[in-house]
Amino acid sequence: MLKRMFTVCSMVGVLLIVTGGAVNAETEPVVTMETIVVTGTRTEERIEKVPANVTVIDQRDIENSNAKNVPDLLRSQEGIVVRDLLGNGKTAQVDLRGFGETGSFNTLVLVDGRRVNEIDLSGVDWTQVPLEQIERIEVVRGTGSVLYGDNATGGVINIITRTPTEELTASIGGIAGSYSRYKAAASFSGGADNVYVSLNVGRETTDGYRDNNDFETADLGGKAVFDATDFLSLELSGAYHSDENGLPGALTEAEYRDDRKQTRFPDDEAESDDGYLKFKMDADLGDFGSFIADVSYRDRSSDSLFVRDFGSFLLKLNNETWGMTPRYVYKGDIFNHANTLIAGVDVYLTDQDSDSFSGFAGTFIRSGVAEVERDTVGYYLNNDFSIFDNLVFSAGARRERVKYDLKQEDLLFGTPSLDDSVTEYENAFSAGLTFLYGIRSAVFARANRSFRFPLTDEVIGYDPDTFAPLVNEDLKPQTGKHYEIGVKHFFTEGIQGRLTLFRAEIEDEIFFDPTVLPFGQNTNHPETLHQGIEVGCRADVLNSLTVYGNYTYTEATFEKEPFEDNDIPGVPEHKGNVGFWIHDLTAVPGLGFSADYNYVGSSYAISDQENDFSKWEDYFTIDLKLSYRWKGVKAFLGANNITDEKYSQYAIIGGFPEGVNLYPAPERNYLAGLEFRF
Repeated sequence: MLKRMFTVCSMVGVLLIVTGGAVNAETEPVVTMETIVVTGTRTEERIEKVPANVTVIDQRDIENSNAKNVPDLLRSQEGIVVRDLLGNGKTAQVDLRGFGETGSFNTLVLVDGRRVNEIDLSGVDWTQVPLEQIERIEVVRGTGSVLYGDNATGGVINIITRTPTEELTASIGGIAGSYSRYKAAASFSGGADNVYVSLNVGRETTDGYRDNNDFETADLGGKAVFDATDFLSLELSGAYHSDENGLPGALTEAEYRDDRKQTRFPDDEAESDDGYLKFKMDADLGDFGSFIADVSYRDRSSDSLFVRDFGSFLLKLNNETWGMTPRYVYKGDIFNHANTLIAGVDVYLTDQDSDSFSGFAGTFIRSGVAEVERDTVGYYLNNDFSIFDNLVFSAGARRERVKYDLKQEDLLFGTPSLDDSVTEYENAFSAGLTFLYGIRSAVFARANRSFRFPLTDEVIGYDPDTFAPLVNEDLKPQTGKHYEIGVKHFFTEGIQGRLTLFRAEIEDEIFFDPTVLPFGQNTNHPETLHQGIEVGCRADVLNSLTVYGNYTYTEATFEKEPFEDNDIPGVPEHKGNVGFWIHDLTAVPGLGFSADYNYVGSSYAISDQENDFSKWEDYFTIDLKLSYRWKGVKAFLGANNITDEKYSQYAIIGGFPEGVNLYPAPERNYLAGLEFRF
C-alpha cells in the first residue's frame, strides 16, 4: 500500500515539476478561458470567487475518458470515493469527504439544479442521465447546507445537461465492448427565431462481468429554450429512463477467491422507470436584479425481486415528487462595493407508495403496504460582499423544515400498524473570505454549520417484542461544524494547482447498528471527526498535452463511545489519481491518446464499527484510450484495468458465521466506438 501511495505522490510531484519547467520552453503560450460555475453560489460566478474546492468535469474530460457512466467520471476526482456494487453505475455509492456507509446520504446530487436524492435508503440512480446528454459536472466539496439544505453535508455534485443552440447539429454513434456490451445513441440540436430544441435517445445492453449481472437501459431526453424577450427566457426539459438488471449480490471471501464471477442469487432482479419534467423561468429585472423559478415533477417506479430457498420477496415502489425552487438574485453595488445577494425557497413534496409480496410455492401473497409522505421547505439567504476589489466576504443562513407522514400495515402476520407523523426543524449557517490575487488565483477560508435529516427508512424502527413498525423516536437529525482553508493558484495561464485542508466535527451522525434487535436500527453516534487534505493540479502545455493529478488524505474517526478512536468503515486514508491526454498533434491531426491511473487505499469493511476485522485491501487501475477524429467522424479504442487487477470496491460485514462479504469489480475489459457528427 505505501509503495503504491509513494508512486502516486511522486507522480503528482513530478507532474508539477515537469509542467512547471515546460512553460520555460520556447512554445506558444496556452490560453485558457475563464471558468464560470453555478453550483457554488446558485448563480453564475467565476470559479476562483467561490470559497470552496470546486472542480469542473467538462466535455474534454468526458471525451478523453473510458467512463461508461457518471460514477466512472467521478472516481478520478480528489475527495471522492466511488463504490460500485454491480459494475454498471446504477447503485454506485459516491462518497464526498469520507462518510463511508452513509456517503450517499451525505452527498447531494443535482441534475440541472434539481435534487435527485431519494427520500429512502435506495440512494441515487446514477444511470438516469447518460453521458451523451451531459454538458459538464460541477463538484463542490464541503457542506452546501445553506444553499441546498438536506443531504449536502459532504458536498454537492451538479450534473448539467446540454443546452440547445441555434446551430443545427446531429450525431449518431455506437459502442461495443467486453461482456457483450452494446450501446447506440443519437442526438439532435438546433433552433431559429429565439427557439432552440435538443433531443437525445439511447439504448444499452450488457451481460455484465458476473453471473446474473445483465443490464439493459433505454433513455430519451430533450430540452426546449424560448428567449421570449431580451429580459425573459423560458425553458422546458424532460427525460425518461428505464432499465432492467440482475442482482448478483455479494460473495463470501472463500467464494470471492474461488470464482469471482459466480452468484448465490441467480434469480434476483430489478427494474425501474423514471421520468421527469421541469419548467424554468429566468426574468432579468435590470437594475433590480433577476428572478428565477423552477417547477419540476418526477415519477419513479421500481420492482425488486429476491428469491431464496425458503421463499421469495417482491417489493414495488412508486415515488412522485414535486419541486419548486424560486429565487431572487441581485448583483450590483452597495456603497460602491460589488455585492451579490441571493434569497430563495426550496419546496420538495414526495409521496411514496410501496407494496410487498411474499412468495411461497410459486404463488405471491400481498404481505404489506406502506404510504409515506416527506415534505421539505427551506428558506435561505446568501450574500457575497466585496470589501475590496480582491477581498470578498460571504455569509448565509438557512431554515428548513421536514415533515414525515408514515403509514405501514402488515397483511401477513397481523402485527400492529404504523400511522404517525414526525416534524423536524434545523438551521444552517456559513461565513467565508476569499482573497483574489495573480492570474485568477485565490485563497479562501470558511466555516459552516450543516444538517442531515433522517431518511424515511431511518425514521422507522421496529418493536423488539411484537416486530411492529414504529417511529424511531430516539433518532435525531445529524448536525456538523465545518472548517476549511484552501488555495487555488495559477502558476501560468495553462498550469493550475489547488490545496484544501478541511475539518468536519459531526454530532449525532446517523449510522445503521445491526446489533439492535430484531432487524437492526439506525442510531446516532455522539461525535465523529472527518478531516484531511485535498491537493490537485492540472496543466495544459505545448498546445497538445494535458497532464493532471490529485491526492487526498482523509481521517474519519469515532470520537466518543461506544466506538471511540475507531476508524469509520469504508473510508480509505489515501486516494490518488494521475493521468494525461495527448491531443491535436501537429504531425497527426485528429489523433488522441489518454492514460489514467487511479489508486484507492485500504479501509475497514462496512458495518465494522468495532474494527474487529482486518482492513480490506487497497487497489489501483490503469485505463488507456486511443482516439481519432476526422471531420465529422470519431473512432476510439479503450482498455480498462489493463493490469487485470482483482479487486472489490465494496466490502461489508455480515452472514452466518459473520465475515467479510464482497462485490467483485470487473477485470481487464475493452471497448470500441464510432460516432458520426453532422
